[in-house]
Amino acid sequence: MWGVLAIYWKQLKHIGDWELLSNRIIWSFISLTAFLSLSKRNQFISIWQNKKSRYSLLTSSILIGINWGVFMYAVNANKIVQAGLGYYITPLVNVFLGITILKEKLTGIKLIAIILVFAAISFLTIQLGEFPYLSLILAFSFGLYGLIKKTSRVDSLPSLAFETSILFPFALIYQIKLFASGNNSLQYLNSKDIILLVGTGLITILPLYWFSQGAKRIALTSVGFFQYIAPSIMLIIGITYYKEPFRTNEAIAFSIIWVAILLYIYSLIKQEKKHS
Repeated sequence: MWGVLAIYWKQLKHIGDWELLSNRIIWSFISLTAFLSLSKRNQFISIWQNKKSRYSLLTSSILIGINWGVFMYAVNANKIVQAGLGYYITPLVNVFLGITILKEKLTGIKLIAIILVFAAISFLTIQLGEFPYLSLILAFSFGLYGLIKKTSRVDSLPSLAFETSILFPFALIYQIKLFASGNNSLQYLNSKDIILLVGTGLITILPLYWFSQGAKRIALTSVGFFQYIAPSIMLIIGITYYKEPFRTNEAIAFSIIWVAILLYIYSLIKQEKKHS
């Protein structure tokens, strides 16, 4: 589902990026609140009472807002390939953050993988004359977001509900401002577009919920491997369906990153065997 979401957002590209982001926040908040109310898993009070959880999730709400906004911009600006590159890099950013912030032990294989990714990005920047800033913003915003989630003891969906509740007032104010100026797309959209806008809440929380549930049921090695399915689908869609350019330089850079990914997965397999 994460892999094909680019197609979903493309259907709404005629709506401004900020308006689309505010709708995603609003409908995600409504969907999460309804789901958690029905499942009786709402932890809002306990989150607000815990100072550490409160401040960490305030930070993560900013990071996930940036990640959502940049991804939707990349899709609608015909930069799906660059968005896919960002999510290829993310797990290796996680390794980097684990080493530098959590003081996790660095294996030789992971070090080589990080060096290869750095080399690929440097090569791409030099050859194309354009720094892949969108890829790095996506990778580091989601990497830092994951770091906060790892150190927080709040369940994934209640914490996401808290994060969207922080962003919700800003999104609502923006929507009210658009309505007041007569520029809100909801006033002019057809029923199909309205349904798609409302659906942005579900397409945000469903894959996250499935991922959190699936991660509990399978080995760490498998989780690491599955992380690369979504950006691979994005890459294929961007090149074949939307005919985005994929030059020789980009193919070389991606090939280097794929080698880094194989090394990363190999290190996970070794780590899994060591602990089993």
